[in-house]
Amino acid sequence: MLTRKKIAMRELKELQRFLKGEVLNENGVQVLKIHHSIGEGKVQCICFDDGLIAMEFDILIRENKTIHLNDEKQSMAYFLYCLQGNCLHQFKEDAIITKLEELQTAVVSNDSDLQSRLLIRKDERLILNLIRIDTEKYMKKIKSDYEGFDAKTISLLDSFKANQGYFHLGKINLEIGELIKMLEKAKYVDDLSTLMQFEGICHLILAKQIRQFKFEMEFGKTSASTLLKKELKEISEISDFIRESPELQHSIATLCTKSGLSASKLQQGFRFLNNMTVGEFIRETRLKMAEELLRTSEMNVSEVVYSIGFTSRSYFCKIFKAKYRCNPKQYKQNLVLTVVKEKA
Repeated sequence: MLTRKKIAMRELKELQRFLKGEVLNENGVQVLKIHHSIGEGKVQCICFDDGLIAMEFDILIRENKTIHLNDEKQSMAYFLYCLQGNCLHQFKEDAIITKLEELQTAVVSNDSDLQSRLLIRKDERLILNLIRIDTEKYMKKIKSDYEGFDAKTISLLDSFKANQGYFHLGKINLEIGELIKMLEKAKYVDDLSTLMQFEGICHLILAKQIRQFKFEMEFGKTSASTLLKKELKEISEISDFIRESPELQHSIATLCTKSGLSASKLQQGFRFLNNMTVGEFIRETRLKMAEELLRTSEMNVSEVVYSIGFTSRSYFCKIFKAKYRCNPKQYKQNLVLTVVKEKA
């Protein structure tokens, strides 16, 4: 039986037919590194045990390329998410071409008689997440392991096995985009905890995709926000900015200036993307950073407080205790005791 890594290597060697490059192992991940003669970037591939494969394209090529999604006999379903740039989809022998825009989802079902193609355009960076399921294997896994699984969802997934190719273009979804960004921080290396974290995020992305697809099949594509795509992207970038620099004294005024958005649009976007106000998001980001510093550094509580942007130690201790059920000093002491017990 082929191992996960051998399957990933095989998938990437198949991809070499369309994208020239070298297949190699990079920090435990099977990667197709694009040859400099056609562009730059890489395609990463992760395989799972239940008929599921995840690929991440982060490439910029100097000529238009067409990629055949599969030439196998099995019926396959693809869940696509474009984080940056855009690409085109076309069924073989079909004149219809559909554009997958930035921050947009798509679901593709095809078989050996109706294969899919991705058309990647030159001179534009593309970051594309692709999750492929072998519907027969995946449904066996779902039906055997998840008793009481939503019957409508099973029926929906079962429909992929029908010999009818189709392409469903979904609405913009920033929540999936945030999960894909998390994959970069959960590098797939040869240790069990990181592997489980990476797999968990991939399955969560697939679950979000299936949920959105199911909703749109039942109710159609309803607008999730009145904000424009450009404005939603600004919200996503501001969220990243706060995560990367929690120590700065962020304010609505400074964030509005940086994003070019009004205060009302900024708040609306944060509620849509992060399910909290700007102020709540800043506070939660700082608390997460504080917990990480207490857990991983030698800094004392006062040093942590002022390094992440809080100006009041008493306020920090109050909200930390509300979130973690003990004050910061006790939290750090408990961590030390745990480490001592583990070494004993």
